[in-house]
This record gives sequence, structure tokens and C-alpha cells, in this order.
Amino acid sequence: MCGIIGYTGNENSIPFVLEGIKSLEYRGYDSFGCAFQGKNNNIEIRKDAGRINKIIDNYSLDKEISNKSIAHTRWATHGGVTKMNSHPMLDCSGKIAVVHNGIIENFKELKESLPNHLFSSETDTEVLPHLIEEEMANGKNFEEAVIAVSEKITGFSSFVVMNADSDNIIAVKSGSPLVLGVRDKGMFVASDVPSFLKYTNKVVYLSDGDVIAINKAGFKILKSNNPTKHKVREVTFSIADIDKGKYKHFMLKEIMEQQSLVSKLVNSDLSYIKNAASLVSLSKRVFLLGSGSSFHIALLTANLFRDLGKDAIAVQPQDLLNYSKTISKEDVFMIISQSGETMDVIESLPIIKDNKKIGIINTEGSTLANVVDYFINVNAGHEKGVAATKTFTMSAILSCLIAMFSAGEEREALNDLNLLNINLYNLFVPSVYKTIKDTALILKKEKDIFFLGRGNDYISAMEAALKMKEVTYIHSEAIDSATFKHGPLALISKGTYSVALVSDRFKDREINNLKEIKARNGKIIGIANEKMDVFDVFIRSQPAGIFSFVPQVILSQLLSYYISLSKHIDPDHPRNLAKAVTTK
Repeated sequence: MCGIIGYTGNENSIPFVLEGIKSLEYRGYDSFGCAFQGKNNNIEIRKDAGRINKIIDNYSLDKEISNKSIAHTRWATHGGVTKMNSHPMLDCSGKIAVVHNGIIENFKELKESLPNHLFSSETDTEVLPHLIEEEMANGKNFEEAVIAVSEKITGFSSFVVMNADSDNIIAVKSGSPLVLGVRDKGMFVASDVPSFLKYTNKVVYLSDGDVIAINKAGFKILKSNNPTKHKVREVTFSIADIDKGKYKHFMLKEIMEQQSLVSKLVNSDLSYIKNAASLVSLSKRVFLLGSGSSFHIALLTANLFRDLGKDAIAVQPQDLLNYSKTISKEDVFMIISQSGETMDVIESLPIIKDNKKIGIINTEGSTLANVVDYFINVNAGHEKGVAATKTFTMSAILSCLIAMFSAGEEREALNDLNLLNINLYNLFVPSVYKTIKDTALILKKEKDIFFLGRGNDYISAMEAALKMKEVTYIHSEAIDSATFKHGPLALISKGTYSVALVSDRFKDREINNLKEIKARNGKIIGIANEKMDVFDVFIRSQPAGIFSFVPQVILSQLLSYYISLSKHIDPDHPRNLAKAVTTK
């Protein structure tokens, strides 16, 4: 879970890679480093632990000039967060520099095969430049050496290599994403498109197994399992997606974008939903596959499928093996992923190689988008906040629409979607903001918060608890209200705060559970369509039929956001987390 960018061209490459790597900081922000061709044709390295802007300032990196450079922002997997472990990594000669995203599973054996090389870090990455150096010492040229090394390593590892004696930057794609950006004056290679979108919207998506050389004249395929796929295409990303605009944080910007995204969906052609629904209706069962927030979407949608009479199972990829003997070819899989690069999902694909797969994915050109039988682009725009907000909402809506359409309930689905669109306007009102901000000040000192709900309200509570953990560092637990008296009630004492998510379906039963909390002097924050006597604090949600979870989740996102601010936490960069989980 790291960010990579490289540029080579006729201009100074340093501004391009520095601007690009800042936009990749959501992929990891433990440390940063840059390698560039120096004045004497040698490779210069500037790197350290810490945030990008501070390191750039400390080394006056923005004052350097070079027409070829690579940069990296790290989320630590092998080795601690130190300058020594920061990328780029060099070989013994100092002529070969490598930046890497992934895990080299056999790095210990490879390192032991290089007894005459000097290693200075704890990382798996450092074997790469030394292996390339060794291959070149044995007679291979730069390009041949990189190909040879790419065939020696195991695990999912994408990396980019620069050589002081070559005009080429070489990219190797395996598991972790890499994409080329094509300009008249030079070439980019990067972990994602928005890192260079300001300068070009012409891209080439790389596939696993690709080894590609770039220089200022263009790109060359050195090795590929599918060399005919490397067509230059134009993407439709918006520059506005990668800029905060008037907002202090991307998280708030992305929360606030949800209403306009729903409105856009209401007015769009939904024929692609009908096509996916047709695949589902012909299946024996539906499996919904996802991790983290995407698993919560799977749970919501599986509940809806079952309500509609369709056998559906929500499963996390690590548990899919438990179903391997019961899966039939007549089962269809709906795969939900924000990045399209979720490694545990990708690794589970061989189990379902014979099944039809629908991908609900927010990243065109990603690994999962390329392997599913039917790709649905979530079209939520680039999401830079580490905590999923708008991608959760839009992916969940699309998943539920597929369920409804597959059961012939198109009219009800569209009516509820219209109701959601109208009522989201009513959600974002000053009184609601004030209540949430005031509540954030109350909750910021809490060590534990419980989120309660029944049915889909419980799944909304799971998503709300996840957001609270991610951006406030408060221990948060979602509890099914139906099971509350079977153990969790023992955790309630005087002043304990619980957040109750209450939709109309289970309102009466929920009130009885909440009274049990009140009887033990617990405090209740209610997110509901109407005020109830049992609430100490009331945050008004809005009805939206099958989409009633959306207002609930949005309000919980806002609550987590404002608590993070009150605790002086940067919600865009929570500790120990990265946006795309591309390692096991």
C-alpha cells in the first residue's frame, strides 16, 4: 500500500513527480523519497520518514532540476518507519534506484543468494536493485536484467527502476496498480491516474506480467502476457475530484458530494443495471464479495436479496474457501471494491474462476475491473479520503438497484431512489450540522462508543462504528439490538454513550432495547426519522425506503469527521491506514 510515480521528458521532471506524489499520499504516508538524475549523471536520493511536504522543505527538493526522476510514498509492511527503510533503494554501485509497492514473499531466499552485496535496510524492496545489479554483472543489459528479476520474485510486487546509465525508466506490474500517462513532451508511470491528470488524460493501463520501458519519446513493451491490450485511451476524470476546493479536508468534501452524486444517478440511464440484473436473475444463488466497507455493502444487499426471495450470501474473501465445495457454476458473484485492487479479493478469484462475476468498482482499468465478466463503474469520482464515504454510498445504492431490478421491482426501486434524492436535500440543514458539532464535543473524550441497530440498521451501525474507529481512534463496536441483552448489556454503566440507528421498520422493538440502556443510566444518541423520549440527543435522519441506510450512514460520517477535528486528528490521513489495501 504505497504510492509510486515517475516521469521522464524534455522538461524538469521534479515538479511533476512532487506534485504527483502528494496526490498519492492517501496510499501511504509513513515516509517519502525521490531519486533523480544528478548533474554528474549520477543518481541523487532524498528521503526520510515523515510527511511529504516537510521532507521536501528539509531537502529543498523543489529546487532540484532533472529530466528523469521517480518518487515513492510508503505505508510500512517490512521494516519500521525510518529513513533507512524509506524508498528509493539503491544497489551497491549507486546507479540503480527502485521504488516498490507490494510484498516480495521470497525476499529472504533472494537476499541470501547475494552474499557479496551490502544491505542497509530492513525492507524486502532492497533485494530488487541488488538483484538487477547482479544480473547486469553477469552480462545482461538493463532491460534484460529487470525482466529476469521480475521472474525470480514471488508475491504481488509492482516496482519502477531507474538506471543512471540508461534513458529508460522501467516499470514492472504485478498485483499492485500501475498506469502510464502519455504526453507529447514525456511519459509518466504512476500508481493511479489522478497523480498526473493535470498534465494529461491519455493513459495506458498496465496488466499483471507487464514490463514496460518509458523514455521521453514514448513507451516500449519489453514483456507482456497480452501485448495487444496496450492502447492509449482518454479518461474522463475531473480535475475537481483531486482538489479540495472550498473544503478543509477531502473527507468533508466527499461527504458533501453524495447528494449531487445521487441526483446525477437519478437522471442517468440505468440500462447497465438491467443488464447486471439479468445475469443475477438467471443464477441459482448470489454471492456478494467484499472487504471492510465493501463487506458492509455486501451484507446490506444480501439482506435485500433474501427479502425479495433470492438466496444470497455475503462473504469476506478470506472466508470464501469455506464455501468452495458448495459453490456451483450457476452461482453468480457480485464483487464490490472501491479501488479494484483489493489484494485479498484478487487472491480469492481462482476459487470462482468458473463463475460469472459482476464488478461494482470505482476504478476503471483496475485489476478487478479487467477480470470481471460485467464491470459497473461506480462513477463516484476519485475518493482521496482514506475512510470510504461517497464510494460506500454509491456502491451500496447500485448493489441494491441490481437486487431490486432482478426481482422485477424496478418501479419501487426508482421511487425510493427519487425519495432519497429529495430527502438528502432535507438532510443537510443548519440545525442538523449544529447538533452533530455539539455532539462531537460531547463524544470526543469517550473511550468506548456503542452503535446499535436491528436488521439493516445494524449493518449501518457496523459502517458507522468503522468510520468512528478509522478517523477518531475511539473504540467503537456495533451491536445487533436483538442480541443486546445476551451479553453486551453488561458493558453499559452510568454515562456510557450508545448511538442508536432507528428506521421505521423496527422502531417499536428498538425503543424497548433503548429503555434497558436508560434504566442503567446510559446515554443515547438517536439517529432517526423522528424524535423519541428515550434519546438524550436527537439527530434527524430522513426516510428513503430501501435506501434509508444512506442518510443514517452520512450522518454518522459527519459525526466521525467532526469528532476527529475536535481531537485535532487529520481525517484524511488516519494513523496506520492506507486507502487501497494492496498487500495481504
